[in-house]
Amino acid sequence: MGKPLWDAQRHGEYVRQRDEAIERRTDQREGTSVAREIDATWGTLPADERQVLEYLVLSDARSCIGQCADPLLSRLVARGMLSWPPGVRPVLADDLVTAFQVVPALWTALRARRDEFFPTEGEKSRVLDDAARHFGKRVTPITSSDATDPNPLQA
Repeated sequence: MGKPLWDAQRHGEYVRQRDEAIERRTDQREGTSVAREIDATWGTLPADERQVLEYLVLSDARSCIGQCADPLLSRLVARGMLSWPPGVRPVLADDLVTAFQVVPALWTALRARRDEFFPTEGEKSRVLDDAARHFGKRVTPITSSDATDPNPLQA
């Protein structure tokens, strides 16, 4: 008689791999690793990526509207800093416009470091005007007064 297909060792390995996959997916969705490393990562981000995040934080907009295929927004998604709504991916959708959201843990970390990373209150208006001029056709911030949270359970 041969070795059984399923035994306690294989079951234990399956459970361990499943639990690790769940933890990775939760970390990706919430952005906990990205937020934990933001102090080290912030200075290494390309200027345009930092400016988009700055634009959103200074606008008090956790979400924005943009094209799925926008390379700047796509890079921020690939870094785990922005997320697409459930079910949206840029597959054969060059002209698809959708909402992007700063992942929850990163949003919290950026707001907590507002004084370290972003201009003072006196410079805020000028920076927002510059960002709106620079990114206005690509990124439309959605402030909390504009719409309800797309993920109310994560608010």
